[in-house]
Amino acid sequence: MKISPFLLMIVAVVVVTGIVWRAKASALLKDQLIPQIPPRRQTYSLARNQMAFWFVIVLVSFLYLFIKTGSTDVITSQALVLMGLSALTAGGGAVVDSMRDTPEDAMNDGLKALGLSSYQDVLSLQAEIAALTVQGDALTVAGKAKLNDLRLLLQTYKNRTQPFETNGWFKDLTTDIGGAALHRLQAVVWTFIVGIIFIYQVYLTGAMPNLNENLLLLMGISNAGYVGFKANETQY
Repeated sequence: MKISPFLLMIVAVVVVTGIVWRAKASALLKDQLIPQIPPRRQTYSLARNQMAFWFVIVLVSFLYLFIKTGSTDVITSQALVLMGLSALTAGGGAVVDSMRDTPEDAMNDGLKALGLSSYQDVLSLQAEIAALTVQGDALTVAGKAKLNDLRLLLQTYKNRTQPFETNGWFKDLTTDIGGAALHRLQAVVWTFIVGIIFIYQVYLTGAMPNLNENLLLLMGISNAGYVGFKANETQY
């Protein structure tokens, strides 16, 4: 069955577009450590992005090879290993986050003490401020005092959450509170390189590649280094 050389690109664009659209509308690829921050402003998670990266690559490769060969027996053990490594990395990172006390936890507890347990509470606060503001001079003395208190609360929220908001996709993935982090950069670079090799081999050979065991071991070491160092880092 003859396949257009642009087929893989078309399938990839459709799948990636769907994931990006979903990611922008939610915290799908974000850390989700601070519920008071809206999804679009939360920091990107390296582990979640890596997991999504391999999901897309294996899915697109499977669809491409299925269309080309008509067979579903196209997934190799190496593809499963790569997806498994990314899933273990995400799971390990989540365990580390749940076991340690972080600045995010302290800030989250502080906001809860102020009555802000979720972003919906922030939206309610903004709506209450807007409702009082439109009354203008009709506000009573008590109403004006309440408005000032609410504005102060909102400003406190903004001041506390700003350091924990995203600084952009690449910076979120490759830095921690100390700046550029080698263990993060290493994981990003090797994931990208192996991903390119995987896609190239699929297109060149018409099959999912049988990657060298040492290359898979390198990926495992890189991801283990990320999880290990994560136990002693904080994000922004």
